[in-house]
Amino acid sequence: MRPIIERILRAVFRISRYYAWWVIFIALVLTGTAAYYVTDLPIRSSFLDLLPSNDPLIDDYRQNEQYLAQSDSVPLLVTLLEGEDRSDETMLAAQQELEALEAKEKATQKERARIKELTHQINNYREGRLLAAAEAIAKVLRENPEFIEVTYLVEPSPEIPDQYLLLFQLDEKKLAQIESSVALARHSIANGELSLIPTTGNLSDAYRKISEEFGQALSGGSLGSGNLGDPSDVEAKLAGVIALNDTILGTINGIDTFPTVTEAVRGLAEIFTPSAEEISREPEGVFSRDRTRLLMTVQPRYPAQRGVAYCTLVMKNLEDALAQVDLDRLGVTVGITGTYAFTASTNAVVNADMLRTTIISSIGVVLIFFVAFGSIFYSIIAVIPLLISVILTMAWAKLTMGGFNLITSFLPALVLGLGIDYGIHLISRYAEERSKGISLNRALHTAVLSKGEASLVAAMTTALVFVGLLFARSRALFEMGAITSMGVILAFLATLFLIPALVTLSHFIFRAHTRERVVNYATHLSGYFRFVTAKGRVIFVIVLTLTFFVAFQAAHTSFQFSSKDLIPRVKSQEVLDDILAHFGASSAQIGEYFIFFASSEGELTRVVEHLEGSDFVQGVESARDLLPVNLSEQQQVLNSLNIASYIDQLDLLNRSLTERASVLAQIRTLLTQFGLLQYAAALNGRTEITLASNEIQRQLRETQNALNRLKLEESQARISVLQEALRELDHNLLQIRELPPIETLLRDILKGLPEGIRNRYITPDDKYIIRTQMSPQLLQGKNLQKFNTFAASFSDNYFGMPLVGEKLESYMKRDFLISTLLAAILITFTLWRTLHGGMRALLAATPLVLGYVWMLGGMRLLQIDFNFINIMISPLLIGIGVDNGIHILHRYKEERALNPEGAIERGGRTTAVAVIVTSLTTMLVFGSLLLARTPGLRLLGSSALLGIGFTLTFSLLFLPAALHIEGGKRV
Repeated sequence: MRPIIERILRAVFRISRYYAWWVIFIALVLTGTAAYYVTDLPIRSSFLDLLPSNDPLIDDYRQNEQYLAQSDSVPLLVTLLEGEDRSDETMLAAQQELEALEAKEKATQKERARIKELTHQINNYREGRLLAAAEAIAKVLRENPEFIEVTYLVEPSPEIPDQYLLLFQLDEKKLAQIESSVALARHSIANGELSLIPTTGNLSDAYRKISEEFGQALSGGSLGSGNLGDPSDVEAKLAGVIALNDTILGTINGIDTFPTVTEAVRGLAEIFTPSAEEISREPEGVFSRDRTRLLMTVQPRYPAQRGVAYCTLVMKNLEDALAQVDLDRLGVTVGITGTYAFTASTNAVVNADMLRTTIISSIGVVLIFFVAFGSIFYSIIAVIPLLISVILTMAWAKLTMGGFNLITSFLPALVLGLGIDYGIHLISRYAEERSKGISLNRALHTAVLSKGEASLVAAMTTALVFVGLLFARSRALFEMGAITSMGVILAFLATLFLIPALVTLSHFIFRAHTRERVVNYATHLSGYFRFVTAKGRVIFVIVLTLTFFVAFQAAHTSFQFSSKDLIPRVKSQEVLDDILAHFGASSAQIGEYFIFFASSEGELTRVVEHLEGSDFVQGVESARDLLPVNLSEQQQVLNSLNIASYIDQLDLLNRSLTERASVLAQIRTLLTQFGLLQYAAALNGRTEITLASNEIQRQLRETQNALNRLKLEESQARISVLQEALRELDHNLLQIRELPPIETLLRDILKGLPEGIRNRYITPDDKYIIRTQMSPQLLQGKNLQKFNTFAASFSDNYFGMPLVGEKLESYMKRDFLISTLLAAILITFTLWRTLHGGMRALLAATPLVLGYVWMLGGMRLLQIDFNFINIMISPLLIGIGVDNGIHILHRYKEERALNPEGAIERGGRTTAVAVIVTSLTTMLVFGSLLLARTPGLRLLGSSALLGIGFTLTFSLLFLPAALHIEGGKRV
């Protein structure tokens, strides 16, 4: 194999040396053609493009996500500047007064009326400012032909009754008050039921009936003689008397609370009989609860599915239009969200990240090269092939993959980092030969043949590693493998042909002005390598011992899929979170969630009820959340109230108070009778009857005292007022009872909402969307399978991010295992064939193996898990990390062939600078990812810095020590 490689390298040398002009010309033609081809290079910014294909679950997830993202409009959030309503002196005074009144624990009726008046005044002011701003914005937008409709006013559906409309206009405090009033009225009516008393009589008649029944039994001897008859029958009658007394006591003692109940009932009556002034069906703005935000909707000519270019055009037109409006003068800010904004901003972020990493890498590579070699000439010579290879790689990406995706967008910078390695080693050897006084021709020949072979092996191993990614299920890894493998080969070929050609031409053109000497750091490194070889055994033992302990931490590195890692955080997402937070919804979707679909209101209710009963569900979000607080439940409660019966019972109580003397006389009679009954039961050993008789006497005495304490006229007045309020409420509730259940009006309610909110609760084909936030316990044990079985029992249309995450994590582990094993096998085979020996291959791979283990340990320490993006660091590090060992070993072989004595020190010091520079340039590329907006890329950068840094350390520390211990016997 060596003669073939040597012949190829000699041919390359002759072509680049003696046909330098043709080499440059062909390179320029290819580069110019490629540059023109990639002027409109597509970058796919959707994370859905990264997911595996041909998997039913993943395909369903992808289709559902695309389906839910359909949009034909752009939501705008108009927000009052903080403190804007306080800039007006009148509003400032109103707010200060309102805050003072609301701070009171218990407000009077007059103060409550004032709170309502001030709130109305402040809300009107805020609404006016927002509507004025919206009109100014809409005026500018309507002049743009790209927008066919701009709305900020919505009209309620005619299907929604007035009573329901009022409820949607109430704030949270008012809704809480309604809930409290309903509960109080329900409690009062339920506890006040005097069902044991004939409604045609009064309390005196009820007690007289009880007295006659027990009196006949006593006078007839059946009780007085001790013959108590059937004990169960007597005990049942006594229990009835006890229940009646409890009800009577509760009612009499509750008379003092009647004013509160009356007020609550009157409030309910007013709520369910809104006046014409309170209900308006005129178009109104969609305001947040606190009236500090207004939603606008802008509809472009075409839907967002038209593509990234159109979304970007829409956003540019919007931003240009908003720039024409003096928002500061209007006192507002405007946020843009929705599919158009997210698509355009994500694409812009990805492009910016790619440009940033490429620029940082290019400048950094030149600077590192200049610092390492101290020559601008060599820095320029090294960068030119890299720039050409980057352009060719971009053309290859467009030709084969249709462009870049979220992850592969950083590959141009990576090609820079990897490709510079070959130029550094080639120039370093050429400069070294020239510094010895060797001729240009001979120096180039030596550099191409010696470093060309080592660089070829390094390029082959790196390219083969990336070729192994073609077997991955992940689309992201597949595209990375297809692009980067070719990029590495292009960088190697460009370097191998162009650097000798550029050196030749520059020497021909600028012979007198070209500085070919470089800074020589080799002499400064001699002491370091002498120390490493002298302490070789100690270093060898210490490194392996520490690695043994680090391996325990490395073994605990886990795999975790999170969609958050794949999505850059952009402004439109923050605006959406603001909308959902202030317009009655939650923004928790990214993470562990399930989404269910329901075709009808009944199915919606059934699904929500099942989900709310699950221990694995932390929260459920659906269109039902848009209803006022517990409105459906309150509606059922109000409809179930038997108000007419309660009015009759209050009338009975009123008559009983009128005949209080008669009632008290009957109580005294009953006290005597139940005293006799208690005595007879005690004589016969009937404990239950004895205790019941004693309890009845206690109740009668308490009732007697309560009646004596009552102020008759005041109590009867309270009863009359409450009766009147109940009659009014009962009349008003006749309309409520005839209304359709509010759940059947959900679609009409949703039609009146802006698309940005509506699309969260209902699909374009009118299916309700139910989102569930899952408990962390779901991912423990077999809980996920249990919940999946549970969900399938009541719904056949749902998908869950945990199910998708579990599947993707299995794919991640598979891709990680296959790509890592394949890379290891390919590199082992390549090293064994090219280095001609198992020991040489093992030594060359040792820094990589150690660096890999320490990288995993570092990830564990920094709590970095493998995710859908940074799993590629495994094959990537294997492909990159082995280069250092190859170059050090090749140079060691050369030096040992000349003189075995001191070969390790000479080989190490002459190669160290090139190895350090190549590692630093690659680390620079990955370090630039720390500035990326996509979280997954930042994690990839962190992992790569750990891996490459540790590999460089062990290349310069452990490998020389291992070579010293091995002694060159099999190397």
